[in-house]
Amino acid sequence: MNLLTKGKALLGALGLPAGGLSIAGTAVTATAAELNRMAAAATLAPLLSSEVTFTETATAGTYTGSVSLPAGATLVDIIVHATALWDTGTSATMKIGDVADDDGYYTAVNLKATDLLAGESLSFAQSGGKAGAYNVGTNTHWTTRYSSSARVISGIVTTVGTGTAGRTRMTVVYSLPTATAATKV
Repeated sequence: MNLLTKGKALLGALGLPAGGLSIAGTAVTATAAELNRMAAAATLAPLLSSEVTFTETATAGTYTGSVSLPAGATLVDIIVHATALWDTGTSATMKIGDVADDDGYYTAVNLKATDLLAGESLSFAQSGGKAGAYNVGTNTHWTTRYSSSARVISGIVTTVGTGTAGRTRMTVVYSLPTATAATKV
């Protein structure tokens, strides 16, 4: 039974005639091709993302922002975007990692302009020389993208001195696919 036939059967089971659904008096219909495209799209794993914003305040200190990934998630990217330069008197440094290595993804990112200007970003593809230990082979591949366990990705900004201008965004992009086993012929 194809999707169109199933849809008509469902409408009948709900007591609605096929083609009888309308919005503001206009009949709502879909072709079999449209319904089949929707069914195919439903099997794709969407990209999900969570973002943490870091905002500099008047005194020195440590800012921590975390994103929880569910078990089975595949990490697609971590984007660090400089919205505004940090203006602390001495230093503002960011690292990103997890419980196993707190700077495994990015290490010693200077937020005062040396590594990122306002409006610039780092990503797995363009790590700006700031990739951590999870980037191996001289920037040829990343480890720890997939985990069968839940995990937490944390960004940590440490400032020395005072300032109030800094704004940085950390966006963690991941997918939660449904795995299908390959077959051997």
